[in-house]
Amino acid sequence: MDIDESGLARMAQKEDAPVPDAEYYIESADCTIRVEDTLFRVHRYFLGRDNSAFQHMFSMPVRDATFCDAEGVSDHNPIQLHGESAERFRALLSVFYDLPSQLHAYNTSAANINRLLTICEMTNKYNFASTESWAIDAVYNVLSGLYGPPQQQYDLATCSSAWIRRLLEVAVLCGHKRLIDYVSNRWADRIMARDLRPIHALEIAARGDNSKLVGIAHYVQLLEMGADFDAGVVEDGLQYGRSQAHGHPTTAADGGPAAAPSGQPNTGTPAVLTREQKRRLLSGHWSLTRLWERLATTPPKFERPDGCTYHQRGCVSTWAEVWREVARSERTLSYPVVDVLQRLDAMRLQLVMHADISTALSPQCMRAALLAVKSTITEVQEGLGSHFSDLVADDGSAPG
Repeated sequence: MDIDESGLARMAQKEDAPVPDAEYYIESADCTIRVEDTLFRVHRYFLGRDNSAFQHMFSMPVRDATFCDAEGVSDHNPIQLHGESAERFRALLSVFYDLPSQLHAYNTSAANINRLLTICEMTNKYNFASTESWAIDAVYNVLSGLYGPPQQQYDLATCSSAWIRRLLEVAVLCGHKRLIDYVSNRWADRIMARDLRPIHALEIAARGDNSKLVGIAHYVQLLEMGADFDAGVVEDGLQYGRSQAHGHPTTAADGGPAAAPSGQPNTGTPAVLTREQKRRLLSGHWSLTRLWERLATTPPKFERPDGCTYHQRGCVSTWAEVWREVARSERTLSYPVVDVLQRLDAMRLQLVMHADISTALSPQCMRAALLAVKSTITEVQEGLGSHFSDLVADDGSAPG
């Protein structure tokens, strides 16, 4: 059967005709909105509140048209939201139309956090400020355990890097400081435990202001760099991390990058670093190497405790001598030079058992000295982020 051009045009127009939404096409409503190929008919009252973007849109004067012809009044001339998803717009509308019991479910341990995150993004996008605040508070309350443990797929102790990244992205988008810090700290802990690959955190960590995540993500990534300065793989899990016999990701003992264990290549999807990230890691290598050179020859100081009668020439002198000896021990140097935290912890364990420390130092000085080591480790870990500033960003020259 022959079909003329006008017939083809009518068929194409029919195929492109939008379909009323099964849930939010309300006949009695007064505003029609098209998202993708779906028509939503909802009440202006709900959208035109909270100083939202829709409120400003509805307040604009209609020119050269009667009310019946105005955009959004009928299905023939709907408000069109280009670049939006019908599914995401449906999630936004659910907040305005759900029953109180349905909204209350978001403030329970059984809350659908994925849907809440979409609501956060949509309310932020269209400037529903009070609804956004409610939604992001609900996310924090559920994940922080206010109502008991969240559903397993949302547990920050077991979730994937992709999900925890999305969570942090939304927290940053909404400017929720408590959620930003909570998620950043939990993510940093899992990266430090080598459970999650640091590559996924580098970009958002650099944009944020959580120094713990910035420092640990870059630190562990530096330890996972390969012989050709490759970044390892993107898959999470201990089995994908580079390690030595000690069980820790590493570079070579002399500070250079090391190959994968037993000479075997890491399997998985290769991770890719940006040029800026590589510069930050190289800057960190340079800075941490010099930090170790200083720490290895400078024992932590501690105050003279009451009861120590031979402090300066006895306890302090012995402490300095043993500290430098342990810093050169085979056990300490088995860790790469940039793995300052592991070297310090290895030294702490050796100092606890060292005969000269237990016999030459008074009990009070020994306790104070070992506490000073712990304080040094904490100080180094808290300051890791400062070592990964891009030293060549300003003038393009190498550090002198």
